[in-house]
Amino acid sequence: MPTIRHWTTILCTCLGVVFSNSRSQADDPAAPRRDYGIPVLDLSGLPQFHTIVAKDLDQENQYLGHPTTVLLDDHKSILAAFPTGHGGGDLRLMRSTDGGHTWARQSLSPEVRLHEVPTLFSTQLPNGKTRLVLVTCVPRTGEFQWMDSDDQGISWSPLRTQDLGLKNGIIVSLASMWRVHDPAGEPTHTWRGVFHDFRYENYTIDLSFQQNPAAHNGWETTWNGLRRIEFTTPAGLDRSRAAQLCEAGAIRSPDGSQLALLFRPQRKRTNAMISLSNDEGLTWSDPQELSGSLTGERHVARYAPDGRLLITFRDYSPLHPGNPTHADWVGWVGRWEDLVGQGEGQYRIRMQDNYGNSTNNNVGDCGYAGIELLPDETFVCTSYGHWELAPGEMHPNGRGRAPYIITTRFRLPELDAMVKSGQHLLRPE
Repeated sequence: MPTIRHWTTILCTCLGVVFSNSRSQADDPAAPRRDYGIPVLDLSGLPQFHTIVAKDLDQENQYLGHPTTVLLDDHKSILAAFPTGHGGGDLRLMRSTDGGHTWARQSLSPEVRLHEVPTLFSTQLPNGKTRLVLVTCVPRTGEFQWMDSDDQGISWSPLRTQDLGLKNGIIVSLASMWRVHDPAGEPTHTWRGVFHDFRYENYTIDLSFQQNPAAHNGWETTWNGLRRIEFTTPAGLDRSRAAQLCEAGAIRSPDGSQLALLFRPQRKRTNAMISLSNDEGLTWSDPQELSGSLTGERHVARYAPDGRLLITFRDYSPLHPGNPTHADWVGWVGRWEDLVGQGEGQYRIRMQDNYGNSTNNNVGDCGYAGIELLPDETFVCTSYGHWELAPGEMHPNGRGRAPYIITTRFRLPELDAMVKSGQHLLRPE
């Protein structure tokens, strides 16, 4: 009997033909290839790399998804936040005090009900103290929501709400956020984040702090400076709208002078796209397609000590029939120059094989990862997915049980050695 992934492969093949034929190379002769030629390292089935963060927390077969993480000030403790449903549910917190080896549930009082995924960020108050900020929203009403903690996530301010006046709602606030630098390249006490609405218009908004004796610990977290990303030319804005670009992951260049946003292409008729800014995100270049090796959704990036980039994302590339990691949680290893030059990078990683969605016939319900880098150069990557087959499923491409949260821990040199030796490499189907 055909499986979910079997039919998905057939559909992807058909879509690839349709979309390839509908998009002429004459229209965009510089468009990169849809597939990729770099090696793919498969960490699925290698338990030494994986640890369960949260599974069946409140009930058996409970949906746990969309985690976000932050490394705390001791440089070994990690806080993870996630909802008990797809894009919403009760907020749950897990804490590791040993770099992601073990995890324990942290209570939250009062309970918080989320209408969208949460995202965690570590910021710094003007007095030098760390403030953690958890951001979310009410999508349909366009209400921005946040709460903050000044004691490493032990206690939190009440969840606050601000109406941004957007008629088309808010989705995934904030997909990413960066600390704004002044003209001399020095960090300020302003952070800038990005989100999108239901019409796939992208916006930035600024976080800053104001002294207020009545506010949480005397400092009020404020949001202002809402801007729609227009891109450089009308053609760039049209390209963004046509591709339905969204959920942008932010990366700063190694010299600090430039920012990049890596966009998810919701319509799935192009590769993922990149836009660049030379003014801390006030203006952005017209989006351009990335290499096929980076096509996917919800990119999150960190630099390794040797200057290479690790980027994780949900691999969703229906224009690449035969892709062995389609709909899985993957990583990409390369350099900044690969991003701005449409390079393929060094190699890809299948972090974990993701089975079919437990609740419907879709695939690809995984990703939305957090990445933290420990002082010993270990990456701790945290994601959700359907990591186990559902009861009664016999074929390895069948439907999965409800998703739960895991970490994948490694150092790049050990993965480099595996790739060089040819161990655990995947081949296109």
